[in-house]
Amino acid sequence: MYREDFPLPDVTYLDSACMSLRPEKVIEKVNRYYREYPGCSGRSSHSISQKASKELEQARRKVANFIDASRGELMFTSGTTEGINTVARGLDVERVFLTEREHNSNRAVWQELGVETVNMEGLDTDFLESELREGDLLSVLHVSNLDGKVFDVEEACRIADEQGAYSLIDAAQSIPHRPFSVQSIEPDFVAFSGHKMLGPSGTGGLYVAKKVQEDLSPLKYGGGAVENSSFSGNERKSFPQGFEPGLKNIAGFTGLGAAVEYLEDIGMEKIQRHEEKLTDEIVRGLEEADVKVFCEGPGIVSVAFNSVTHGEAAQYLDRRDIKVRAGRHCVHPWFNDRNFDGTVRASLHLYNTEEDVEKFVKEVRKLSRL
Repeated sequence: MYREDFPLPDVTYLDSACMSLRPEKVIEKVNRYYREYPGCSGRSSHSISQKASKELEQARRKVANFIDASRGELMFTSGTTEGINTVARGLDVERVFLTEREHNSNRAVWQELGVETVNMEGLDTDFLESELREGDLLSVLHVSNLDGKVFDVEEACRIADEQGAYSLIDAAQSIPHRPFSVQSIEPDFVAFSGHKMLGPSGTGGLYVAKKVQEDLSPLKYGGGAVENSSFSGNERKSFPQGFEPGLKNIAGFTGLGAAVEYLEDIGMEKIQRHEEKLTDEIVRGLEEADVKVFCEGPGIVSVAFNSVTHGEAAQYLDRRDIKVRAGRHCVHPWFNDRNFDGTVRASLHLYNTEEDVEKFVKEVRKLSRL
């Protein structure tokens, strides 16, 4: 589906959970900034700078609309990790509730800050109803990057709100692949990455609901985020500009806006159905192979071999132009708790085809017989 829009050599790319490919439309948008309006946004008053400012804020509006938010609720970040760190270092919380499948980006920062963490086996809503209290934070993923498992974050956020707790959703693996609405889920915070949703690397966003914006402090301070300053202090701009100091990645964020346009033109429901179909084909194709398959939702299939290590399997596949990821996928506690070394992960996006699936299944079957 739409493979011709993506300028990559003739390979089977199955590593979109790590980083997606980019269509020509996004690449052209990035290049256009450097060619046509390579100025500072929000600072100089000349026409080049004004054009850069206009394009940047148009991109913010597009990305905000994409997740059903307002432009004043979205700050640009370098990705999910910066978004989560912004919340972790800028919000005063007593305890953080996590699932066992959280990415290291949503675990290590809390450990480094010494915040008490409460680990759950899955997203246990009964446990949340009994244990969450005011001053806590529910910080959980929406879709697992290990096996595609989808969590009921809407119900979890409802419980957090009723208990007077905050809610943060790691949507790195959901926003690129399915319809996503902050109006339906009603979280306080949502972090996501542009490089997983056909956008440039080093881009992403953090949604911050209006009701909690005053509770959050910036991760960084500096020029562009200051309204006025004196020798003794400064007056910070309101969210989101007050949280985005320094020269922004204008080329990247305008490219992210183009990526959102591309996804919307296709339709997120259509993309989700396409990935569901291909995922089912992979799972069915591996039923007779001597491998263990981990798949709890569309788009991501992890495979453990009995005959070779995950690293050897990935090298074997790479030599046949099949690009996958091998390892523990930044979910080390899940693997360590099971004394399990890692998997080969095949992850899909809208540009994958049935031919990609057939090639992957064929080579995994071969390898499993060694």
